[in-house]
Amino acid sequence: MSPPRVLVADTPEGFNAFRDTLVTGFDLVRATTLDQARLALQPAPQLVVCGCHFDEGRMYDLLRLVKATPGLGNVPFMAVRCVEGELDDALYESVKIAVRALGGNAFVDLLRWQRRWGPAEAAHRLTHLVQTLSSTSPADTG
Repeated sequence: MSPPRVLVADTPEGFNAFRDTLVTGFDLVRATTLDQARLALQPAPQLVVCGCHFDEGRMYDLLRLVKATPGLGNVPFMAVRCVEGELDDALYESVKIAVRALGGNAFVDLLRWQRRWGPAEAAHRLTHLVQTLSSTSPADTG
């Protein structure tokens, strides 16, 4: 069985930090612009991961696109922040609430997780979340 196909829409630095944190392999498809992400949504991935700094802040645009596109609305969406320091509590909560309100499934501030649990445990938790979300997606057409 092939690994889940995961679209990772982020800056090059964010993509690398996300990829390097995972402890098991996934079929990661990289997109750095909204146009690239739109093309990478066919065939539908099992999970969309989008960084807060994606395409100059177009994370919410990608989330709206995924949820509004026929055949993609049920694909899980995880927002991440992997670079540039940890968010303060108020901003962290506001991003988490906004992602959920628009239909997203999770928001991970990786640097917050690493401070809270240490790098190894944060990596295991992130990998587990990606595995869980990608295994619940109805987008598996294989």
